[in-house]
Amino acid sequence: MTTPTPAHIPDSHLDPHLDPLTQPLTAVLTTIDTDSRPQSTAVWYLLDDSTLRTSMVTTRQKYKNLLRNPVASLFLLDPANPFRTLEIRADVTLTPDPDKELLPLFAKHYGVDESMLDLPGSQRVTATLDPIRIVANG
Repeated sequence: MTTPTPAHIPDSHLDPHLDPLTQPLTAVLTTIDTDSRPQSTAVWYLLDDSTLRTSMVTTRQKYKNLLRNPVASLFLLDPANPFRTLEIRADVTLTPDPDKELLPLFAKHYGVDESMLDLPGSQRVTATLDPIRIVANG
């Protein structure tokens, strides 16, 4: 199996004031379930220095899917222009986050209280998306 060539998000979709990827929006993360069918869920995401990450608790189906098959697609729709979309097909790396270090960053980016994100007794992982193919429209 050959290693895919990394893809880069086009500058047209990285303007910090106009683009969905840099705004505090909800995206759709699609993973592959045990029957090889897509499973989609709404997620929050962060883009830091060209690194795209999300956080999840280990009891969620998306986490179980990614453990078995670490590939995903993240889909964003610009709320100001429904013809402007961004699909990021990616390999995913899961990293334990026992100290829940991403939660304060998500709370700040999305303007919510951090306690809203911290499920008592939950274990979290960071999912880092390594883009392989990017489809930008609009």
